Amino acid sequence: MKVLITGAGMVGCHTAAELVAMGDTVTLVDLRPDPAYVARVAGPEVKAKTVDVRELPDLAAAVRDAAPDVVIHTVAILSGVAQASPYRAFNINVIGTINAAESVRLAGVPRMLHASTLGVHHLRNPQEAPLTEDFPIGGAGRAYPATKVACEALLPAFAGAYGFELAMLRFPSIYGYGQFAGGSGVGLAVSALAQAAIEGRTGEVLGGLSETDELGYVKDVAKGVALAAHAPKLNYNVYNLGCEQLYTTEQVLAAFQEVVPGFTADRSEPPKKNPARRLQPMDISRARQEFGFDWKYDLVAGLREYLAELKAAQG
Repeated sequence: MKVLITGAGMVGCHTAAELVAMGDTVTLVDLRPDPAYVARVAGPEVKAKTVDVRELPDLAAAVRDAAPDVVIHTVAILSGVAQASPYRAFNINVIGTINAAESVRLAGVPRMLHASTLGVHHLRNPQEAPLTEDFPIGGAGRAYPATKVACEALLPAFAGAYGFELAMLRFPSIYGYGQFAGGSGVGLAVSALAQAAIEGRTGEVLGGLSETDELGYVKDVAKGVALAAHAPKLNYNVYNLGCEQLYTTEQVLAAFQEVVPGFTADRSEPPKKNPARRLQPMDISRARQEFGFDWKYDLVAGLREYLAELKAAQG
């Protein structure tokens, strides 16, 4: 199978690695691809082209030339970076997504997968059970989740009008070996702790790490995306790829201490403000039943592998 992935960041490159392991040919497109990072994570056989998703002619040409069976759209700016410049976030996250969908249409690609987020859930509503795909969405009045809510409204109408298969994959907060060019607050916060741990110094708990969050290791998320790409049929427009577990800051630090005994960290910034404390993780029954998605890494196992990768990458 041939796959084109927009975004050569953490999710895009790890997904590429999963797909290559399944025998697929993968093309990455990104505004500023880092060849060394792409080669290390996705593999030396995966090439990344420089493409701005805001430029429809360039993106459409890249999709046409790759002739993929599936387009996986991961490009986005996240969290505080999006909030600092909402207009830029709307252009990249919404217009860029519509350009990806139009490129799929123009090239006759039969399937598109879109990277969405747990942030679309409207957490002012009561949370009495794990959140299914039907739990209300709302965006919480911030730029990044608002763009994802907009895409979840627009893409099914677009796919329905033109007849290609669509699935929107809602991710948990993700950590792992990455660049974080998109501004992932959680990714940066866990990365800062990981760097301190391997250097043997006291870490800082940055504001991107919430008091309670659903933290998933990137390799599990990437495996879920690859499984969705290979599913014989996608019967729904939305699938949760959560990890079925909420972690407090104290549990995150305890996991680091299990991997690196004696590690300590102090909170240097207040946690990011959420509209409500998260009480339930996402329900992944649909993805498990439809294409066999499940989680391999708990937090300790994920952090252990992440620290080993980070050490190896830094020599």
